Amino acid sequence: MNPSYTFDPKYHEAGSVAAQGLCSHHERDSADPGTCTQEAVVSFQDRDDRWQAGCSLALEQLVERGEIEPLGEGA
Repeated sequence: MNPSYTFDPKYHEAGSVAAQGLCSHHERDSADPGTCTQEAVVSFQDRDDRWQAGCSLALEQLVERGEIEPLGEGA
């Protein structure tokens, strides 16, 4: 399980969807990229150690699946 952090653009590649404050998690998982226009609330590293940003729904889904820790429980 990876730690999660309150969204911070410094973790993300300049110019990326995540750095712009949008949900890159759903962007990556979507068959139709760009469908999630929700504001990012969490920054985390995915299974491949790439930094992702997630909306509140992504945070909930990832915590339920045991992929990331709830906000505030990390380092």
